Amino acid sequence: MTGAAQLALYYQALLHDPGGLWDQAVLADGTGRVRVRLLDAFGIASNRTLGLIQAGDDGQAVARGFGRTVGPRAFGHGGAAGQIAWADPDSGVSFAYLTNGIDANPIRIMRRGVALSSLAGACAAD
Repeated sequence: MTGAAQLALYYQALLHDPGGLWDQAVLADGTGRVRVRLLDAFGIASNRTLGLIQAGDDGQAVARGFGRTVGPRAFGHGGAAGQIAWADPDSGVSFAYLTNGIDANPIRIMRRGVALSSLAGACAAD
């Protein structure tokens, strides 16, 4: 089991590889190269890398769960009940929001995730 702080630090490791665990070309390819653009249930291109989602520069980053202040190269993944974690190579910010509750309102879930991600992305500007 992990907490939000540990998950955000994991995404920092994907950005900076402090322990030298990964070959830099493999890491860049796995987090930055979109391999699948199949449409999701809402008709939005999925922008899948190797197990992650890229925010993208097509104006649909918010629909993918990223905030309005997150760069297009940001990568991460949303989880059940509105959980989300990501890293933004442009700003160096990583973010994780975890919950052990399930909100039955999908609109509220999406709005909360986007609002929190937008606030986290704005931290880089401060």
